[in-house]
Amino acid sequence: KFLAVLAAALLAVSTPALAAATRPTTPAKLHRVVLPTDVRPDRYDIRIAPDAEKLTFTGHVDIQLTVVRPTARIVLNAADLTFAKASLSGQSAAPRIVLDDQVQSAAFVFPKALAPGRYTLSIDYAGKIYQQASGLFALDYETAEGAKRRALFTQFENSDARRFAPMWDEPGVKAVFSLAVEAPDGQMAVSNMPAADS
Repeated sequence: KFLAVLAAALLAVSTPALAAATRPTTPAKLHRVVLPTDVRPDRYDIRIAPDAEKLTFTGHVDIQLTVVRPTARIVLNAADLTFAKASLSGQSAAPRIVLDDQVQSAAFVFPKALAPGRYTLSIDYAGKIYQQASGLFALDYETAEGAKRRALFTQFENSDARRFAPMWDEPGVKAVFSLAVEAPDGQMAVSNMPAADS
């Protein structure tokens, strides 16, 4: 069952249990890195399938983007994500993916420079569900009857969206987002924006 919404629900939760959990990997000398401006995103279409029990998820994103100046590299923010494959519309060769954990980025490198224009970058990837408020995270609770349940939330404030999907995770880089979530039957997905379908 899929729920398509315009943006992911945002929730910042801080509890003793969450605070005690292991934090995501952050390089000790991580400095603010501004991505190159030769490519800009216009729209993200993200689809995720979370596995709450295993604390993992798989994702697919189609990023409609504009190449402003010729470049052979499209560089996005990405942290704690693994990549299965990527492709770019109009290009026969798949890009080489170069990860930089120090600056939390993924570069999609092409054999020759891309001409200015509009493209769609499609990426299959996977990530972690954290147990503290970062990216996509889990919060366990008990019902009034004492049954154990697990809820998933998102926390994208200041450099956490890159743990959910590869993207330009910078406040000054705006784009339109749509999100489809694969939720098990009997479970509900909630968003801070109207649902396009359910």
